[in-house]
Amino acid sequence: MKYSLTIQEGEENTIYLPPDVSLSGQTMASFGSISTTCRFVSSPLLDKQIIMTNDVAKRLYIPFSADVHLFFDEDTVHLGPLVGIFTAGFTKSPLRPVGKRSFFFAKLLSQQKKIGVFAFVFGTHHINWEKGTITGYFYTESGWTQREVPFPTVIYNRLPNRRIENAEAFQAIKTTLKTKYGIPWFNENFFNKWEVYRLLEKHPLSRPYLPDTSFYPTIETVDQFLKRYGEVYLKPANGSHGLGIYHILKKNRKYECRFRNQRGVNRSQSFPTLSSLWKNIFSQQKLDSYIIQQGIRLIEINGRKIDFRVHTNKNEEGIWQVSAIAAKIAEKTSVTTHIHNGGIVKTVEEIFPDRSARDRILRQLYDTALTLSRCLEEQLQINIGEIGFDFGIDRQCRIWMFEANSKPGRSIFTHPKLKRYDELTAMLLLAYAVYLSKKTIDKREASFT
Repeated sequence: MKYSLTIQEGEENTIYLPPDVSLSGQTMASFGSISTTCRFVSSPLLDKQIIMTNDVAKRLYIPFSADVHLFFDEDTVHLGPLVGIFTAGFTKSPLRPVGKRSFFFAKLLSQQKKIGVFAFVFGTHHINWEKGTITGYFYTESGWTQREVPFPTVIYNRLPNRRIENAEAFQAIKTTLKTKYGIPWFNENFFNKWEVYRLLEKHPLSRPYLPDTSFYPTIETVDQFLKRYGEVYLKPANGSHGLGIYHILKKNRKYECRFRNQRGVNRSQSFPTLSSLWKNIFSQQKLDSYIIQQGIRLIEINGRKIDFRVHTNKNEEGIWQVSAIAAKIAEKTSVTTHIHNGGIVKTVEEIFPDRSARDRILRQLYDTALTLSRCLEEQLQINIGEIGFDFGIDRQCRIWMFEANSKPGRSIFTHPKLKRYDELTAMLLLAYAVYLSKKTIDKREASFT
């Protein structure tokens, strides 16, 4: 339940609570990682409101009045939650403190009032380890502002790429905040395609949706896959945005390789034999971090392949729900459906104008996405609040999972009819942070009893 927190001058060391909040001897107030003793007073004049004296707010480093939730343990009333979003790539610009991604973070933080959280963006250099505080960026009605707050209740990892995420400095910070301070993270790592495949392959409910996949492709494995499926894809296990993908198919007794070169141009080359293709394309290419995946004959529109991006999010009750679905149509010469490869985004209604066909496809996509979300979380054993799936549908209407992304891109939301789902996914990320905060506080309480 949300309450409106107001900070005001007047009495000292007091927090006034509405009568529907019943305490059982709590004498401490907590915000993020900082706690302080104070006096709690129940006021019949308050309705879904909390009034905190200014001195208590200063001790707790509460930056401003806002809507909050209350969580309780044996001796403490926890206000918040305080949600930290960890990232990199900060600039000196007061209008765009995180560069081009400032707009995404602003949209995300704009949902905090609706959910009832304090949410901020921070990086390594904003942490004051001696004081146990962070000078993070908040987004308010007046724009971006920096405020000093405690270490957060939970952290959402939104580092921009794997290279930064894997750096020793970032790994050390994550380990310290998780172990020394007991702060849970969610979506804490980029997914590795091969690891995701191996985990889902072990689960009986997810196995039917997986294309045949193997690690470290060689000319022998490519030959075997081509004989079995007629076409294959080679993908970087840690790739993103469709970069570094090769599509190989056997066509009219020739071997064709499609890819996007370093200049961003879609290329297609044919060879008389697989060995000549391998020599020309991959002789200087390291494939020890690649996977090889069965090619699927996808449904098409006007000769252009279609796949689907499906977002799933956990809600305020910690239950998975589908939050957005879009179709992506590939450019005819492109290996992928990504927009920067010439792909376009359409709604499912635009792809399937027939209502009965559309409802059937949507039901399949919903069921598949929710099943795989639960399976992946069960197998990974980490906190996950959002997943972006790439699905294909073959000509027999069977659904296949190509990728699962822990930090899904937002390009589908450029479509005018999908913008509202951009807001929904942002709201659900913060709603899940509320759920995870309560779960963490309850767990700490249980460990002391």
